[in-house]
Amino acid sequence: MSFENKLLEIETLDIKIAQLENSKLEYPLKLAELKEVIGQKEKSRDLTKSNLEKLEKDISSANIDLETHNNELARSHERLTSVKNNKEFDAVQKEIRTRKTVVAETKQSIAKLKEKLPQLQEEFKAAQEEVDGVIAQNSPQIEELTSKIASIDDDIAATTSEKNALCPKVDEDLLKMYDAVLLGRKRSGKVLAHISADSKKCSYCGQVISPNLLKKIFSSAVLVACENCGSLFVLTENAQNQKTS
Repeated sequence: MSFENKLLEIETLDIKIAQLENSKLEYPLKLAELKEVIGQKEKSRDLTKSNLEKLEKDISSANIDLETHNNELARSHERLTSVKNNKEFDAVQKEIRTRKTVVAETKQSIAKLKEKLPQLQEEFKAAQEEVDGVIAQNSPQIEELTSKIASIDDDIAATTSEKNALCPKVDEDLLKMYDAVLLGRKRSGKVLAHISADSKKCSYCGQVISPNLLKKIFSSAVLVACENCGSLFVLTENAQNQKTS
């Protein structure tokens, strides 16, 4: 196996390591975004639920008030049987009229409250369905991301171990050149630029390769770096075959 192919194998592993390292930052952000979507729907649902519970409480409280007013009205009617003069009779009758008005107003208030109940019940049902829907939609992604986050360090360690097993197979000086470029490209892991017989540009930065440099790439037994970005040129398989033929 040529040194180019060995370096390509190492670069493949470095790219994987870089992707995993990037994922350590990206996955938690994605996970937080998914949970935030669910959280917003739950917040909206909880607000609707709170409004519904308040309305139900208001109706219950009004019904208790109505029962109290009806009892007071009944006691006023009972007092009519024990009045001793017209003055007392007139006072109780006035009290009865007042209590009847309060009872009527309370009933009217309860009726108005109950008119709002179906709409709030429907809003809460719809809000709960939205929560259930977004949970069903996002749960698989949340579980997958949670699993990946939990295993990412092990994946990095395994890939690094695989790379370390390949490094001794590469010339030490070549590896030093490779590592020097990699040092500034930890986020991508990309070090090598692929060159074919008809290449005109660096595959990493797009810089046009001069004829003299291209000749050096094909004739040199060591790695040649791009004059613009520093990427190390490696020959494609076809170019390697042309070089040795």
